[in-house]
Amino acid sequence: MKRILLTLLIMLGMTTAFAQRLYLVKDEGGLTNLRKGPGTNYAVVDKVQDGFFVYCSNISGGWAKAWQITSDGSKEFMGYISTSKIVEPPHDGIARIHVYVIDEDGYTNIRKGKGTNTAIVGKVKDGSFILVNASDCYNGASWLRVYNQRGALRGYISARKVGMGEYPEIR
Repeated sequence: MKRILLTLLIMLGMTTAFAQRLYLVKDEGGLTNLRKGPGTNYAVVDKVQDGFFVYCSNISGGWAKAWQITSDGSKEFMGYISTSKIVEPPHDGIARIHVYVIDEDGYTNIRKGKGTNTAIVGKVKDGSFILVNASDCYNGASWLRVYNQRGALRGYISARKVGMGEYPEIR
């Protein structure tokens, strides 16, 4: 939980520390190309998953420079991303953070309410990234509210089943 709090504080501080704005990658195909330059004629240098958060700057001509925050709090240039593949995250006053699922069984349940005695409303694969309520993490809640990418409440997940850290390399 301390790592989640530290990452949250870093993310909140970085949003005011430099001019990039936070965006959510939205790609129904699952992966979005990051390119060496602003256009499809440039080589693909990396890929990011649908649901990944990136900071974007220099938005022009349908392309933006994409940046990520590293585990030490510094910013790192990732490549150029098409603006058709990014959307603004929900702005409804609820702070959400991106965490990943950790479950040795290969998946974990999303529940209708807090506790294993409530109905299962979904399953999430080990290693998947999800949006959870930041204040739940900050307050040390044992169950975290889970949101879909549009910001709607989807259910609850056990705090023991999520982690923070660097995003895995995607090939």
